[in-house]
Amino acid sequence: MIIVILLASVFGYGALRINELYPDNYVKMYLGNYVVEVKVLGLLLIIIGLVIVLYFLLWLARLIWRSPDSLAKWQQRRNRNQADDQFGAGYLSLIKGDWRRAEKQLTTKSEHSHIPYVNYLAAARAAQEQGRVEQRDQYLSEAYAAAPEERLAIGLTKARLHEREGQMEAARATLEDISELGKNNPQYTAMLVQIHQQSNNWQEIQQLLPLAKKQRALPEAMLVELQDSFYANSLTEAGDIQSAWKALPRPQRKRLENIAIYVKGLVAKGEDASAEKLIRSALGTDWSDALVDTYGRLNVEKPQKLLRRIEGWLMARPENPHLNLAAGRLAKSAKMLEEAKSYLQTAISQGRLPAAYSVLGEVYEAENQSGKALQMYRVGMQALSSSTLPQVSDKAADKTDDKAEKMPRLKGEKDETETAVNMPVVSKEA
Repeated sequence: MIIVILLASVFGYGALRINELYPDNYVKMYLGNYVVEVKVLGLLLIIIGLVIVLYFLLWLARLIWRSPDSLAKWQQRRNRNQADDQFGAGYLSLIKGDWRRAEKQLTTKSEHSHIPYVNYLAAARAAQEQGRVEQRDQYLSEAYAAAPEERLAIGLTKARLHEREGQMEAARATLEDISELGKNNPQYTAMLVQIHQQSNNWQEIQQLLPLAKKQRALPEAMLVELQDSFYANSLTEAGDIQSAWKALPRPQRKRLENIAIYVKGLVAKGEDASAEKLIRSALGTDWSDALVDTYGRLNVEKPQKLLRRIEGWLMARPENPHLNLAAGRLAKSAKMLEEAKSYLQTAISQGRLPAAYSVLGEVYEAENQSGKALQMYRVGMQALSSSTLPQVSDKAADKTDDKAEKMPRLKGEKDETETAVNMPVVSKEA
């Protein structure tokens, strides 16, 4: 357009100069039987006008010819802008948890989106949150049809949705289907580890841990936790507990969790003496209520000796309910029933351990106090299924004793029994 204007300006200037130099010149044109005489300036103006009209007509014809394409492009831009607006609104609804609205917004104009497969992937999650699994699978299929080159991203999303739905086999199958694409992807490795963990496939996890560490697919703390869980599981599932224990790396043999598993294995084999030495050694450097509980259950020839050690530990931790429970068990094994009752009642008052009620019932049964024993058993069973023990009135306790053998109470025994029975339980530890 600028060039046309410049040419027209030059042409007009030249015409004016000619008219000034040759004012009497004219041009004669013969049109059939007619003769038209026009001055040079007039002729030039006519030519310029015809050129302008011709240019306008050509421009108008071009505009009309291209109008369908222009209209289509305008409509496409409009649809894309609307699709972008709907995607933003839908993703915001997804974050808010408004699944139904999110699904509607994400699928509106989704075919006009720059990245339609992302709309379908987000809509798949919204559909799953509503329990519409079939619609979820349909969205996943549409996502793949829209962008088959994004197979890895679609596969990871699909596997994650299967995993959240509890469909572990489907999730694993999806990851296997994209294994070639995902072998160098940290997110793929992390998800594969997670699915194996939920399926308790610890051997597969152990093989993936070096790769996960190299790719930094998981936090360092989680990698350490998974490694510890692998060794704990291998120790738990071992057929030969001693061989499995020796096969553990030295740092793993210092972990209290592994020691507790090994000790239980020794007790199951009747090697209580070896278990006692290991527990005593472990508690000398660190503390574990689980080990203390196992210590109180050991079957040894001289439980009094173990009881003395427990009493030594109680000097540092007099209010530890697990220590008192273990002392009560050992005192009962040593036929020291009064001391057993004292320790067990302390365990109940300090920690509300349901197991203490059961052991205290055994002590009362050993004293031929069947009513109190029955009461302890009943309260202990209720403690396992309720976070709060029912309140037992004095009349109810007396009624229970009347149905059983009426044994004379020892001095101070009534208060201790009622304290143990009426104590609310806040723990379900056995």
